[in-house]
Amino acid sequence: MSRPYRISFAGGVFHITSRGNNREKIFLDEHDFHRYKQLLRRYRAKFGFKLYAYSLMPNHIHLLLETSAAGSISKIMHAINTAYAMYFNAKYDHVGHVWQGRFHSSIVDTDAYLLEVMRYMDLNPVRASLSKHPREYAWSSHRRHANGEVEDMVDAHELYENLGETDGERQRTYSEFVEERMEGGVGQREAALTMSIFIGGDDFESRLMRAYGQKIWPRYRRLLAELRELRRVGLGE
Repeated sequence: MSRPYRISFAGGVFHITSRGNNREKIFLDEHDFHRYKQLLRRYRAKFGFKLYAYSLMPNHIHLLLETSAAGSISKIMHAINTAYAMYFNAKYDHVGHVWQGRFHSSIVDTDAYLLEVMRYMDLNPVRASLSKHPREYAWSSHRRHANGEVEDMVDAHELYENLGETDGERQRTYSEFVEERMEGGVGQREAALTMSIFIGGDDFESRLMRAYGQKIWPRYRRLLAELRELRRVGLGE
């Protein structure tokens, strides 16, 4: 079976997920969560990526990041996950794989879907019954965006900054945006945010073609057809 396509380029925004092997827990105590965050800080400095959101779940992680010329998503995730696996194996005398295969990455159409992906990530602990509200969960970036909690490794995207003229306005608007989805429930819309390699709007295809050029583009036409079907079934209002 061939490996799935991996798209990466400097300046791209990616929703990344990585799961524990056999869906087992990768964070067993609070120090484990802190250790992973330390690694995010270390490799954010090394590779120059911007981290717009994160959600660390007991058995998997979500990251929303923008790459720079200093490192592709493959280099970034290999460095972070390898370092964490070494830590985990040493701490728990664990033998074998910590992570389940390769990480999954989706390229995000920031104009239309960046805030949607952030909201999806924030609501992961609620969907998993780990908390009743995202603000109650300590291991995501929700408190930074909705409550102004200091989080030195999280960057503010321009779309978030445009939610209000002051910090308070932005936090209030974003909090209301997240709570709208809590009231509306979670359905097929969220499935498309995890299944697809592309998360984007109607004009995403033309912009990606300009980014990749005619030579590389044919490899991704089938995936875009799948995206359109996902969007038709799961992303319609």
